Amino acid sequence: MIKILVVGQTPPPYGGQALMIDYMLKAGFEHVEFYHVRMCFSREMNERGKMSIYKITHLIDIIRKSIYLRFKHNIGILYYPPSNSPTVSVFRDLIFLAFTRPFFKKTIFHFHAAGISEYIPTMQPLLQKVARGILNKPDLGITSSLYNPHDGFFLKAKKEVVIPLGVPDILTAKELALKKTWNGTLHILFVGLLNATKGEGYLLDAVYKLSQKGYNIKLSLAGKFETEAYKDIFFNQVKTYKLEEKVDYLGVVTGDAKQKAFLEADLFCFPSFFVSESFGIVLLEAMLFNLPIIATRWRGIQSIVEDGKNGFLVDIKNSNQLADKIEVFLKKPELIDIMGQASRALYLDKYTLLSYIQNLEKAFLKI
Repeated sequence: MIKILVVGQTPPPYGGQALMIDYMLKAGFEHVEFYHVRMCFSREMNERGKMSIYKITHLIDIIRKSIYLRFKHNIGILYYPPSNSPTVSVFRDLIFLAFTRPFFKKTIFHFHAAGISEYIPTMQPLLQKVARGILNKPDLGITSSLYNPHDGFFLKAKKEVVIPLGVPDILTAKELALKKTWNGTLHILFVGLLNATKGEGYLLDAVYKLSQKGYNIKLSLAGKFETEAYKDIFFNQVKTYKLEEKVDYLGVVTGDAKQKAFLEADLFCFPSFFVSESFGIVLLEAMLFNLPIIATRWRGIQSIVEDGKNGFLVDIKNSNQLADKIEVFLKKPELIDIMGQASRALYLDKYTLLSYIQNLEKAFLKI
């Protein structure tokens, strides 16, 4: 039995990284015993990157707890998910690891937020040297896709593995039977942090273009707006396009409300180019709910959507391509079911939570 101290966020808020760490901690590994220090720098998704007295005191607290648990339970391995942005988060990681990493025999970096290898070269030369000194040579680097930036290689990880993420199958046969059928209106769902770089604005543009052609479309958006200012900008654009009756904002959805949103959708769209995007577990959730997907050629997203099989890939920041691919489903609604079933089959084959946990445990036991 090996002991691992996990320092990381768990819900709330309900971001992808927090969910994956929560799944890992609750999975019940056969040969791994976890201890957890919960990070909660951002109590809401829209608090990312904002400095506060609370965050400073919280950083001191998790450093203290981590060192205390390391010696109390003789824990030899530290598991940590480094950030790649914003700057405040990167420097927080450097401070935390500078004070704690020397006390552990081995370190695991799980690059849930991909791209630290792209951020460090933008730093001043002296800061680059300091950052490399703190982060270099983890014993294990984990990424979710070969399409992601090669963070482990950049940091000279002693061992690197690619482990696709996985989520629990919460869809029952009864719920699947209740899933709505095509009724002439294409119901599109987007789930994620609403911050412009997730691509929801380009999706809105595409819906407008298709509405101008006379198609019946309903767009539902679920998630937290990163700022109130951006929320106002987004809904002002909705008004400009006169799409108030076609756009439905669901807010942050969890549990039954989230399942309802997926069950009522025909198509899942995720046109992200978010700087920290590494995989997009909402795509896996869409797949388990039998939804075809339109997403971007961006990092690990490209691992999940098999173009022409369970959906389509488009270039980032391209509303025309989005509109064209959405129109394929409007012209051939039978593809909703065909590609939706392909999504479900791919999920069951590659992206179950059990598969993810088994692959993690194998990797942990080899360091």
